Amino acid sequence: MEHLQKTILVAWDFSNVAEYAMQHAIRFAQTIGSTTVTLLNIVNDEKDIEKATAQLKIVADDAQKKYSFKPDYLAVEGDIFTTIKEVAHKLNCPFVFMGTHGMKGLQKITGSWALKVIEGSDCPFIVVQRPPRDEHFEDIVCPIDYKKEDKQKVSWAVYMNKFFKSKFYLYIQKSNDASLKRQIYSNLVHVKSVLDQNNIEYIEVEGAGKDDFADEVIEYANGMNANAILVTTSKELDLADYMFGANEQKIIGNKYGISAITVLPNAGKLKGFN
Repeated sequence: MEHLQKTILVAWDFSNVAEYAMQHAIRFAQTIGSTTVTLLNIVNDEKDIEKATAQLKIVADDAQKKYSFKPDYLAVEGDIFTTIKEVAHKLNCPFVFMGTHGMKGLQKITGSWALKVIEGSDCPFIVVQRPPRDEHFEDIVCPIDYKKEDKQKVSWAVYMNKFFKSKFYLYIQKSNDASLKRQIYSNLVHVKSVLDQNNIEYIEVEGAGKDDFADEVIEYANGMNANAILVTTSKELDLADYMFGANEQKIIGNKYGISAITVLPNAGKLKGFN
């Protein structure tokens, strides 16, 4: 089967959040069955590859003992902002798991490193800040706003539901602008239609329209104890996004540590395991 030839990639930097990302990836692999996980470590100089590979072997052996699952591993020269995406593309990875410490310090001014890594990727990233919970990805918040490309993430909602029987909470942006309201409604109709066709459970929640939409989504997801937020990322972000905070940036680095499933619009055919 096709899925036997694919691997879930984990961005690995020997940090505690990278360990969390590996835990999520292993749990995901065990859920879908017969799938490998590859730890990817980026080094600055080719001469460091041998040492990094030896350290990765120790991590993989330790994972075997702790999780009864031994990941593959790979050390390559490059930089985190381009090489992770390049390797994911080369290996035809369906997902990349990556840990982040959220939005802290200067990142609030210069932009989230996590978002910069994700930008331009042709496969989804699942960004985590904490260890996985027992319930997997059962409850996922799906923001519905006015952006036309936002319709595309519903395909990944269907995909996640296949393995986790996920329930989706459609958090609908509230707007007084007539044009935006039409587009929001159009997006909602499309998402509901696809979910209905696939017999996927969902509920609709209307946003209050009082706060920043990303902040509303995050607070709602935290209040209902969501496992993840499904968000569409922009192809290219400009300086204003990094200075003032794109919605994706806020959700990925949310203060509650809720995982974010990030999907790039127009990324082409799903790279899933089916």
